[in-house]
Amino acid sequence: MGRDSSRERKLLVLETDYTLQGIRQRGIEHSILCRDLDGYFSKVWSVHPFASLVTSPGYTPRFGRPVEHHLSHCHTFIEGKVGRYATLKHLFALNFLLSQADLFLRLKALIRRERISVIRVANPLYLGLFGLALARSTRIPLVVRVGANNDKIRAMTGKPMAPRLLRSQRLEKAIERFVFKRADLVAGANQDNLDFALANGATTERSTLFRYGNLVDRRHFTDPAARGDCANLLRDLSVQRGNFLLYVGRLEPIKQPDHVVAVLAKLRGQGLDLKAVLAGEGSMREDLRTCARELGVDDALVLAGNLTQADLAILYPAAAVVISPHTGRALAEAAMGAAPVVAYDVDWQGELVENLKTGLLVPYQDVGGMVEAAKQLIDDRGAARELGKNLREKALSILNPANLDEHERQEYRKLLARVTVAMAGQ
Repeated sequence: MGRDSSRERKLLVLETDYTLQGIRQRGIEHSILCRDLDGYFSKVWSVHPFASLVTSPGYTPRFGRPVEHHLSHCHTFIEGKVGRYATLKHLFALNFLLSQADLFLRLKALIRRERISVIRVANPLYLGLFGLALARSTRIPLVVRVGANNDKIRAMTGKPMAPRLLRSQRLEKAIERFVFKRADLVAGANQDNLDFALANGATTERSTLFRYGNLVDRRHFTDPAARGDCANLLRDLSVQRGNFLLYVGRLEPIKQPDHVVAVLAKLRGQGLDLKAVLAGEGSMREDLRTCARELGVDDALVLAGNLTQADLAILYPAAAVVISPHTGRALAEAAMGAAPVVAYDVDWQGELVENLKTGLLVPYQDVGGMVEAAKQLIDDRGAARELGKNLREKALSILNPANLDEHERQEYRKLLARVTVAMAGQ
C-alpha cells in the first residue's frame, strides 16, 4: 500500500533515442523533465544504457562506469558506456557485456535503495529484455512504450531493427512477443504502434495510448501568430518566408530525408524558385549533400543541423510546406505551428494528417505524389493556410498535454493498484 503514496512513487526509464548530449543540442530537455507527470512521480531516473556508443569523442569517455547527471531535484540522467574497460576495447562483445552487466547490477541496487515503483522502457527489443529482467528481479511492474511499428519498418527496409545487436528479424520477432506477453502495461505512442504490439502478444486489457503531446516543448503550443519575428533566423538560413520546404528530424535512412531532396529537385525543375531546409543531424548528412549536387540543387539545400526549440517554433509557420516522409514528434510540432503539411501515409501520420482536411496525405514512398501535393499547396496558399489551421485544431484536440498527463497518471494508478492486489494475494 505504501507504494501508492505520492511521496514514494518513483520511475526508472530506459531509452536509447537520445543521449544527454543530443538532448541538449536539440533543446528537448522538456521531453525528459515532463516524465514526472507534474509531480505524480517524486523522482525520475532516465537511463541510456550505452550512450557513449553515439556521443561525440570529446563529450565523455567511451569506456568505464555509468555517469550520473542531475538535471533537477527530481530528474537524474544516467549514461551507460559501450564498454567497461579501455584495455578491452578490441574485444567489443565481451566489453559491452561487462558494461551492461555492471549497469544492470547498479540499477538493481538503485531500484531497491530508492524503492522505485515502475520501470518503463522505450522499445520491446534490447531495452525490453533488459527492463523485463530488472522488473522480475526486483518485483516491480514493467511498462513498454511503443514508438514504432517494427513490423512495417522491417518490411520496408528488409533489415532487423537492431542489425548490429540482434542481427535477425526472426529473433527480433521472438523477443517482441516474449516481452509484450510479459509486460504489465503496453503503451503505444499512437494507434498504429499499439496495433503492432497487439498483433505481437500484447493484450487489450493491459494496453493503452501514451501520445506525443506532453513530450512537445510548450513553445509549440503558442499561437503561431504570437511566436515572434523570425527574420534573423531566416536570414541566417538564407531563405525567405513562404519560399522553402522544411523537414525536421534525424538524417537517417529510416526517416527518408533524401525524399525531401528529390521533391526539391522536381519542384525546381518545374520552375519553382524554392529552397529546402533540413533541420537535424545524422549519418546521411554528407550523402544528402552528394544527392543534392547530383540533382543540381546543392545551392538550394540548407542543412541547418540541430535547431533549438525556440527556432523551430518560429520556423514551422514560415515554411511554404513541411515535408514529412516519416516523423514522430516533429509532425506534432509542425501541426501545432499550423504549417501546411504533406506526409506519407505511414505509421501514425494518417491519424493526424487527414487528406484534404488537415493536410495532404500521399501513398508511402510516392515521391511523385509528394511533389504534386507540395505544388498544390504552394499554388493555393489560401487552401494551404486553411489546412494548416485545421491541422493545429486537431493536434490541440488529441495532443493536449494536460489531458495526456492525466490519462498517464490514471494508467499508472491502475497499474500500481493491480500490483498491490497481486502482491497481497501471494
